[in-house]
Amino acid sequence: MKKIFITLATFCMLQQLKAQDTKIIAHRGAWKEFNLPENSIAALQKAIEIKAYGSEFDVRRTLDGKLVVNHDPTHFGDTIELKTYAELNAKKLSNGEDLPLLEDYFKTGTASKHHTLLVCEIKAALLSNTTSQLTTTETIALAKKLGIEDRIIYISFDFEVLQTIRANRPTATVLYLENNKSLEDILAAKFNGINFNYAQFIGDPSIAVNAKKQNMMLGSWTVNKDEDFNKLVAQGVEFITTNFPERYLTIKKAPR
Repeated sequence: MKKIFITLATFCMLQQLKAQDTKIIAHRGAWKEFNLPENSIAALQKAIEIKAYGSEFDVRRTLDGKLVVNHDPTHFGDTIELKTYAELNAKKLSNGEDLPLLEDYFKTGTASKHHTLLVCEIKAALLSNTTSQLTTTETIALAKKLGIEDRIIYISFDFEVLQTIRANRPTATVLYLENNKSLEDILAAKFNGINFNYAQFIGDPSIAVNAKKQNMMLGSWTVNKDEDFNKLVAQGVEFITTNFPERYLTIKKAPR
């Protein structure tokens, strides 16, 4: 009986250590828990305030070449690629903010010596791969200009976008979001790892096992249920992106 107790205690300790190692990423900033617009400067500031490991956001390019932070390809019904920044910014976010310019977002997110990283998702353009590539090269050039390259993790569903980042920034951290390539293909591209939808890890636990064997970084999105969170922690997924970062930061710290 004593032996069983020790085994169970050891198991619980290991689970607690895994939870402590798990890094919480605020999905589009810490917006949902605090009733803020997603991808807003305010949501980024809140993610920093609650000490999330990272704050994820999305980058797109306007018709006149402005890099903006917005998840959808449209802003209040206007297609971002087909409108100038001035046209788009005529419609403000729900808290009165401007449509965030990437430069402002970068500067806000790195203005102090906090430890929250910027998890930068570069979106594939709707109409042209050329626009996707411009978005990519201009984003990494801006990060270099501002001297903040070491404070950014890059993610994308577009394999070519990440290839461009890797070619131009050999030391950048890049994680692939789409589960449509083999782990061998991802390694051959010299990406640091994967960041798949949580359901893919839960449906096929061998993904995490095989990726860890090859020393790949593991991330998952968008994890909003405790049951899913616990399963991913058990698999050793290290970066968990969620709409409830404060909740899962609290769960991480709680005794188990």
